[in-house]
Amino acid sequence: MKVQALILFATLAVAVAQEFLQEEENRDAKEDAEWQKFKSRFKRRFKNKDRERMRKNTFVKHHRAIKKHNQAGESTYKLLPNQFADWSEAELEQLKGEIDTNNEIPGPVVSTDILRQSIPDELDLRKSKCMPKVKYQGKFKFLPFCGCGSCYTFAATTPIEYQRCLKTGNLVTLSEENLIDCSQKYGNAGCNGGLALRSWNYVKDAGINTEEVYPYQGEETLCEHSSSNFGGNVTSWAYATRSNNEEAIKAVVATYGPVAISIDANDWDFYSEGVFSSPKCSNTSTNHAVVIVGYGKDTKSRKDYWIVRNSWGAEWGQGGYIYIERGVNMCAVSKRAVFPTASF
Repeated sequence: MKVQALILFATLAVAVAQEFLQEEENRDAKEDAEWQKFKSRFKRRFKNKDRERMRKNTFVKHHRAIKKHNQAGESTYKLLPNQFADWSEAELEQLKGEIDTNNEIPGPVVSTDILRQSIPDELDLRKSKCMPKVKYQGKFKFLPFCGCGSCYTFAATTPIEYQRCLKTGNLVTLSEENLIDCSQKYGNAGCNGGLALRSWNYVKDAGINTEEVYPYQGEETLCEHSSSNFGGNVTSWAYATRSNNEEAIKAVVATYGPVAISIDANDWDFYSEGVFSSPKCSNTSTNHAVVIVGYGKDTKSRKDYWIVRNSWGAEWGQGGYIYIERGVNMCAVSKRAVFPTASF
């Protein structure tokens, strides 16, 4: 039996080695050049050739899929091999940390009177001095393949930061790490996901510290919240809609500012430009938390869109943002759209 096992193991090892060699033989010089360009741009360094070969194989696979999508010319958006192009599927999944739930989470809904208000046809809050710079939810820069499923904390802080700035005139960024470390009793799970509205329930009771004093680590540590380092509070939060009414979300963005949403981001990893619209995107299931910061209409595709702020760094997408088709519940954009009322 031992001899048979050894023979089987040897056979498998040869098959794996042949597969690697076959993949390398199937590459062309352009793909090798793209890999070298990618390594240089994103400062990739590897301990040995085997590790680099594994990352290169992943990069080539993604590069080919991206090229195929762009060359098809059938889509309203384009893809690009960004800083995640050599990440495995499991590593990419670390960037999506919203805890989806089909259970009703109690909360008020904004009054339908908001739909009677006059609002602009187009709005871009990125132009406001109160919009903070795009952040990155991954871990330390010297660990490029590590992510933290903390997207919900960034979706929670942005609306508070924006409202605080409007009221005080000063933009102060708040601590996502505070929420990662301290909001478990409210239903969140640190780097394993959570919801913006659960974060606001915590902030209502405890307040939130500033990012300067409680900096981001990208991993769950001991709660070090300090009441003396008051960064802001939340008096209440509400749903923008509970009936997939995107016109209500539009009115809330124009009236109150950024709105946190739950989204299906499975096909977002390499988004580059254009209006994201895909039949593969779920309109019921979500796995990521982001923030709507505006809306408009694309002159090329004639599609209405949302301007959505992500937490994957400014090198991703359009300066850290993505345009998503509006009015069709694309990627379940209206499933859980919530906003807070902040106080200071």
